[in-house]
Amino acid sequence: MRKYWLAAMVLVSIGSANAQTSPHASHQTTSAIPNARYEIVQSPMAARWTFKLDRYTGTVWQLVSTPDSGLTWEGMMIVQSPIVASSSKPRFQLFTSGIAARHTFLFDTETGRTWQLTTQKFTPKDSTQEIEINAWQPFQP
Repeated sequence: MRKYWLAAMVLVSIGSANAQTSPHASHQTTSAIPNARYEIVQSPMAARWTFKLDRYTGTVWQLVSTPDSGLTWEGMMIVQSPIVASSSKPRFQLFTSGIAARHTFLFDTETGRTWQLTTQKFTPKDSTQEIEINAWQPFQP
């Protein structure tokens, strides 16, 4: 009986090892082509934190729901947005840690300037109701 138990344990171990080294890649992310202008970045925390980045200019859009249950890209505010005279190569990156949304950063690889994802409250001029928006604030370490 002990022989069968030992054989079963070996088979389970082999199956576990094979599952850990599966050649199938995750379908959650892809790698951007080196000179690609645009990239989609999603936080592992939630689909809500899905962004489209223009890697040349630093412009960022967030994936949002439409009133008819569709999806669209909505431009995001970048406080003290980067000034890019003419860029012909990728220079911006988005980083999201997966720990918390506040650990999401827009990074200029040429200057080192960094912006942090924040949620801001404000009252539009034509309303009395306060709303929240997601925006990029300069990062102050």
